[in-house]
Amino acid sequence: MNAVNRLRVGVLVDSKARANLRADYGLSLYLESERWRVLFDTGPSDAVLEFNASAMGVDLSKLDLVLISHEHFDHTGGLPALARAGVRASVLIPAGASWRLERAIEDLGLPVRKVVTGGEVLPGAFLLSQQYGPPYEQALVVNLGGKGLVTVQGCSHPGPSRIVAKALNDTGVKPFAVVGGLHLAWSPPESVQTELKALASLGVRTMIPLHCSGELVLREARRFGIEAKEAVAGDWLEL
Repeated sequence: MNAVNRLRVGVLVDSKARANLRADYGLSLYLESERWRVLFDTGPSDAVLEFNASAMGVDLSKLDLVLISHEHFDHTGGLPALARAGVRASVLIPAGASWRLERAIEDLGLPVRKVVTGGEVLPGAFLLSQQYGPPYEQALVVNLGGKGLVTVQGCSHPGPSRIVAKALNDTGVKPFAVVGGLHLAWSPPESVQTELKALASLGVRTMIPLHCSGELVLREARRFGIEAKEAVAGDWLEL
């Protein structure tokens, strides 16, 4: 698998935000390497996505690829903003997503493709094929040279460690970091600890828990040798 030398992540939409940005319950991440620009999910609101992207200096019209992790509205509601920005990049959705999501994207005039089999979609970026949560959900992994895999997850309905284990199995590259929603906000402490232990055993050393991850993840991660960094909309992360 190819690798990138640099990965910069901008949190465009999250449940919390810096003072000059707008918060909303959902997730959208802007990923930038020296070779490409990717949007991962769009949050629940086109207005919020447009406002925050503009405030952070992100030009949505220059995207090379758009990935939708799953079809819940808090990850897809911002899609109209991409049409208004004149995005020509393909929008990749899980094979198990409903025809309604596919039709909605088509109606916006955006090119859409259902992903059946995972693979390298850009140099150093590998799209993991869907796993069932429910719903069906796909994730992106980036091979960051000298460090390992950065796994980008929307809501982790299939389970955070299950997604990372698939990343290791499908690419053969050791995991390094996890970014995104972990779906642990409503889990009991023992379940959170079990997931963190499993992630650590897979090689995860850095984590940026967002959206539906919950505060307990931030407090407990260090016990398992994982550095958890808090981030909100408006933040830029260099991994």
